[in-house]
Amino acid sequence: MDTSNVSKALQDLIIRLQDSEKGFREIRKVTSNVSLQKWMDRYADERHKMHQVLEGHVAARGDNATVTTSLLGDLHRIFIDLKLSAMDEDFNAIVNEIERGSSRLIEDYDTVMSELDLPLSLKNNLIYQQGIIKAELEELLILKKELNAVEA
Repeated sequence: MDTSNVSKALQDLIIRLQDSEKGFREIRKVTSNVSLQKWMDRYADERHKMHQVLEGHVAARGDNATVTTSLLGDLHRIFIDLKLSAMDEDFNAIVNEIERGSSRLIEDYDTVMSELDLPLSLKNNLIYQQGIIKAELEELLILKKELNAVEA
């Protein structure tokens, strides 16, 4: 097993999780929708826990687990901030952006699990984390339908 490839893949996931966490916290700050604020708090906390677990796996491999958000993630958050301010809290647009980001993160987990030979404990952690992301996405889409039905 090439541990450097595993560590690099985990660090990439950590960066994506950190980007997601910061993005959720940014949305939380700019929305007045109480339901969405609660969801963003929960999602941000989950992403934080997830990247901490992965950082532990990287450190256990003897590699440096200290990573920061990506420039691309920082630029994306700036774009989202501009989009949020321009769309006057368009809930559907916010949810669509979260859906896009979460779907991409789910794909990233699939890629890591399918392309690398991972220890069972790590693979189980990745499966578990990916399941949380999928469940959160499903719940958010249900919330979107419920809020759209109330507004209709």
